[in-house]
This record gives sequence, structure tokens and C-alpha cells, in this order.
Amino acid sequence: MKTKVILQSDIPNLGVSGDVKEVAPGYARNYLLPRKLAVPASPRAHALWDARKSEVEEGRKAKLLAAQERAKQLQDVVITISARAGQDGKLFGSVTTTEVAQALSDKGVAIDRRWVELRDPIRTTGEFTGAVRLHPQVRAAFKILIQPAG
Repeated sequence: MKTKVILQSDIPNLGVSGDVKEVAPGYARNYLLPRKLAVPASPRAHALWDARKSEVEEGRKAKLLAAQERAKQLQDVVITISARAGQDGKLFGSVTTTEVAQALSDKGVAIDRRWVELRDPIRTTGEFTGAVRLHPQVRAAFKILIQPAG
């Protein structure tokens, strides 16, 4: 048996605010409802949501525009990371998203490490492409140069 809820905020892999979803009763009772991420679906809840809908849509559009602006700023960013490497260019370990986020913040772009995406672990010196997930619909790519520390 499923429980119908109205999402109050965007939840990855579930839906966006305003969606009516059927979820497991335990998920609703133990996670969504206590954290105010959703409310039980009822006629009153639908009416309240309809009253807030335009306000939420405007906020969503503003966030998307801000993310697109930030993505334009990140396109030209090139970060350089020095890491210990052997003779053949292989790193001792790998470059992590934390190191990439730190290098970005040193360039003046404050990014949470959880937003940084690396296609594959970086384990050699050279030039790589990284991405930052700024919004569910916006990803910004940038260049990463890995140099041997010396």
C-alpha cells in the first residue's frame, strides 16, 4: 500500500516541489514528513499548494538563471593541482573532488565538493575535464591541469 504525498521541495530521484507522488508509508512517515519535505495529499494541501505555485515557479526560474550565469563564469576556468607523481607520470593516489573544490575556491569560485563531478578518477599527470553540477539542469565544465609536485 502506498501513501500519497505532495512534495514541498525538490528531492533527487523522486520529484520536484508540487509533484504528487505515491511513496512507501515508512518513507513518508519516517523521512519526508518529519523533515517537512512533503505533506500528506489532501484537498486542503492541494489548495495551499496552488496558492504558492506561482511564487515557487518564479524562484525556480531565478535559480536556473543564476546557475546558468555561474556556468558561464566557470567555462573559462583552468585549475592547476600539484600532486606527487612517479617517473612515468602516475600519481601516488588520485586527485579527489575535495582537492578540485579547494583549487576552485582558490580561484575565487566557492563550490561544495559534492557538486564536483569527475568522469574517472584522476591518477596521472596531464589535462582533464571536470564538471560542476550547479542545478539539476545545469552543468559547467572546466579544465584541470595535474602537474607533478617538485
